[in-house]
Amino acid sequence: MSSLFNSLFPVAKAVDDIRDLTPLGEVITWKTDSVGDSHAIELGAPASFERASLCHRTQPFWMSPKAGGPELVIPPETQFLFLQMASDRFALVVPLIDDLFRCSLQTGENGQVELWAESGDTGAVGDKVTGLYVAEGDDPYRLVEEGARAVAEFLGRARLRREKPLPPFVDLFGWCTWDAFYKEVSQEKVREGLQSFRDGGVQPRYLVLDDGWQSYEMFPTGEGRLTGLAPNKKFGGDLSETVSMSREEFGIEQFLVWHAFTGYWGGLDAEAMPGYRTRRMKRKLSPSMEKTAPWLNQPWGAYVATIDPEDIARFFHDYHRLLRSQGVDGVKVDVQTQIETLAEGFGGRVKLMQRYREALEGAAQVHFQGNLINCMALSNDVIYQTAASSLTRSSDDFYPNKPKSHGRHLVANALVGVWFGQFIHPDWDMFQSAHPMGAFHAAGRAISGGPVYVSDKPGAHDFELLKKLVLPNGRVPRAKDVAIPTRDTLFQDPIEEPVALKVFNRNAANGVLGLFNCRYIEEAETQPSVETDFGPADVEGLEGEAFVVYTHMERRWRRMNRADREPLRLAPQGYEVVTVAPVWDGVAVIGAPDLFNSGGVIENLSRRGNRWECQLKSEGAILLIADREPASLEGGVVERHDRESGELVLQASQCDLVILW
Repeated sequence: MSSLFNSLFPVAKAVDDIRDLTPLGEVITWKTDSVGDSHAIELGAPASFERASLCHRTQPFWMSPKAGGPELVIPPETQFLFLQMASDRFALVVPLIDDLFRCSLQTGENGQVELWAESGDTGAVGDKVTGLYVAEGDDPYRLVEEGARAVAEFLGRARLRREKPLPPFVDLFGWCTWDAFYKEVSQEKVREGLQSFRDGGVQPRYLVLDDGWQSYEMFPTGEGRLTGLAPNKKFGGDLSETVSMSREEFGIEQFLVWHAFTGYWGGLDAEAMPGYRTRRMKRKLSPSMEKTAPWLNQPWGAYVATIDPEDIARFFHDYHRLLRSQGVDGVKVDVQTQIETLAEGFGGRVKLMQRYREALEGAAQVHFQGNLINCMALSNDVIYQTAASSLTRSSDDFYPNKPKSHGRHLVANALVGVWFGQFIHPDWDMFQSAHPMGAFHAAGRAISGGPVYVSDKPGAHDFELLKKLVLPNGRVPRAKDVAIPTRDTLFQDPIEEPVALKVFNRNAANGVLGLFNCRYIEEAETQPSVETDFGPADVEGLEGEAFVVYTHMERRWRRMNRADREPLRLAPQGYEVVTVAPVWDGVAVIGAPDLFNSGGVIENLSRRGNRWECQLKSEGAILLIADREPASLEGGVVERHDRESGELVLQASQCDLVILW
């Protein structure tokens, strides 16, 4: 049987079926030698490749990035493998889920690549695995986009990101209470935090009330279990007053609360909440997780009182209905992949996850119009069963006290976005503006295309930094797409190799690049600088041959042609944000020059001959480079125009501009 799969893995175990997914790729099915709840299917070594990038899990909740040459060892729990072949060809190797098995890649004991298939339930057995998608093409970005569409149609239980609306709060600046107060949060502390922002002149417009508001009890075996749907005594058993205070006194438009997928970290207390059937279970880790995450029971106790899948939809509806009645607008639902460890006796992890995901998304749609942040949810049996919600935390947490984590944080978010960003919109997580690495994180969030929110403690803010991220009206200049690595860095490892992380995104009138030195060598006395370069061609899909390029840190613009490159030296843990604006009829639009993502202030730009109509997200100064001054301008005034250089600054007094050239 001749196929793309056979050419990529010429010595793989004989397959049972290869299904051609027109127009792109193949799905592979194996019939195994025995019936079981797990199978290791040998693929052998992939055919000659020059470089590879991958995403793998070292714990159930998050993915880590990795890249390297032909010597690269495929780690356990690899959920996405991207190969750079010879002659400018690229190949996707993507483990899938079927009705029974969830699949991942790993290197077996004999050094060969294996497809690992598991149900997570000793009673859920089979001998047939439909578990791998492969595809090949000459454009890596078109390959992942078309490949994801083929996989979504084949699986029939996932929808692509572009087919699902984003929650409206992603265009607002947010504040999360977690790193500010941890579980000690209270209504008084929420007020203190919001007042601190007001005093500095930058006000959040959405709020995430994180862990610490629920009613739960700690048990002798170490786990906390939910004891009731009502909020705890710190909030008087009702969030209504906290929500009203946040809205009326501080202008919060969207109020979200945190809860766990199982109610609380250790599930529900059956005695306190007898209306929901639960099963007290020990977590059962997969073999790979037993090696990489044996600590999983330590922070959250030995047992989880798991809600029966027959009752999970009713639980979510009851909970969300109550929260909605108290003014809550949405939820952040955490520790979702814990469910994979609780599948014994429930028909396997894929089916259990499907029941929980459908219940959660259904309740969030009914009660919160889909306002949902998925969190600790980076397993493929979650992502491929996310039919309605569109926003998912795409990396491990922001860790204030782990220096090596900061660069890894950005790299992980960017690489997860390459494939899985076709199915979900990555949320790069909150950060703290006054932290020494606050600006590094802020620059990443600015171009990520995801939400921008912080977890600042009261009195600990960098308001000048926040003003580079947040507009005066509380909106954020969010980029239009998902930030992912540039073509020349897609198969490099900016954590371990002496290269920069370079990511690109697009705005309505231009493109944007982020360049980051993500290296941190723990044993080094001094941290390394990184040499890199950039140019207009780094922004995929941006048309034109002539451009104006604006570097934020330098506050300098210059003209460049598409093929031009400019060198840049990034200091240790340094960064730069670059706006790349095409020149149209002698005019290039930069945007608000004081913002990290200058072009993000422009909501839409329509050009009809010499008439340009521009919708802005906020009033203020707009920088253009133009060979002439506007003949007329509605909605603002010309502040200055340097005829020699072409620098043109408009002061917009309203969000709708009409420019006649």
